[in-house]
Amino acid sequence: MSGASFGWVARCARQKSLMAGDRNDNACRGTGKRAAGLAVADATRDRTGLRAGFRRRPCAAHLRHAIIVGLIVYNIYNLTSLYLMADIQPFTVAMRLFVLVPGSLAIFWLVPRLPPVFREILLLQGMFVASLLPLFLLYLSASPYASYTLGELPLVLLFGNMLLVLRFRLALIFTFVTCLAALWVIHTKPGLDPNLIFPLTVQAITGLFFTLYGNWHFERQRCLSYVAQYDAQNRADQAERIGDELRDLTRTDALTGIANRRHLEEVLSGWRTGHDAMLLLMVDVDHFKAYNDRLGHVAGDEALRRIAATLKAFADRHDGFVARYGGEEFTLVFSADVETGGAFLADRLVRTVRELGLPHPARPDGLFVVTVSAGYAGAGEADRGNPLELVTRADEALYAAKSAGRNRSKAG
Repeated sequence: MSGASFGWVARCARQKSLMAGDRNDNACRGTGKRAAGLAVADATRDRTGLRAGFRRRPCAAHLRHAIIVGLIVYNIYNLTSLYLMADIQPFTVAMRLFVLVPGSLAIFWLVPRLPPVFREILLLQGMFVASLLPLFLLYLSASPYASYTLGELPLVLLFGNMLLVLRFRLALIFTFVTCLAALWVIHTKPGLDPNLIFPLTVQAITGLFFTLYGNWHFERQRCLSYVAQYDAQNRADQAERIGDELRDLTRTDALTGIANRRHLEEVLSGWRTGHDAMLLLMVDVDHFKAYNDRLGHVAGDEALRRIAATLKAFADRHDGFVARYGGEEFTLVFSADVETGGAFLADRLVRTVRELGLPHPARPDGLFVVTVSAGYAGAGEADRGNPLELVTRADEALYAAKSAGRNRSKAG
């Protein structure tokens, strides 16, 4: 694609993107660095996508088909040269059959084997031969009817500009050079009737102009069609992306940033599909109400965030899942057997939170650091009951741990 065409298309795409950005401003406001990163990625993808899309010119199969059709039609003019260029008719047939035909067949063979850039240069060279050969024959012929063969020229231009669909910048070069050559032949050909010079000049210029205009119009319509198609695809991608973000927001706890209870229920409902065993832990922060009453809710929120981050790291380390169940309660799910891994994971989790060393000045038991209690329950491969029942069992074990003095774990 020409630089001018791509610049025009890129401006159209940017304008559409800005309009879409204005419409989605409220949806994107407040996303901060994440939105900025998405915008940069989208801008890069848009530019790359536009360039890649406009490099898709007519396929090799179409070009090969057009070459064969053009070659057949072009050689039909061997019959007209019998009447219009009788003085050099054998020479015209020889030039078409032994110069143009082998060259066209070589291009036919090379088209699917060359990169698009070299393919277009090769086609341009072939079209120069196809357009300049009739002019050369016209200049050589002394027949009084030879000037009628000038009618072949717009058809050759039509083939190159509209059937082969040369890029506009290549079509412009092709048409301009052919026009200069035609004007030179018309004005310098010996024996040409002076009364024909002006009409032939007008016919050549207007014929060539209309084929070039047709090429430009085709390229412009193709650009508009692609921008519309790309814009529709971009909107669909953007809508899907926003939908994913909104879905993530509905599944994420706003305070801690980990999964919420809704996400937990989705995970529990599908967990047994890909796992043989399930271990579920219910975790509760000890004496959290006293913590809030003494230090305030802001400090309480910060403590929950730090505990949630610790539990998330713990779950990731053991290939598990963590969610905030509600208030100061959390739920962790692991693919582990309760008999071999339940006590190990639960005790280790309690110790991990205790080792955070978060101060708790309002504890009545004299420990003075934030701790958690945990209850756990599990289901084996043979147990295909409702996973939500594990929550009830683990919750009962949790309260047993709290009744036993907190800062410990119990099995359910």
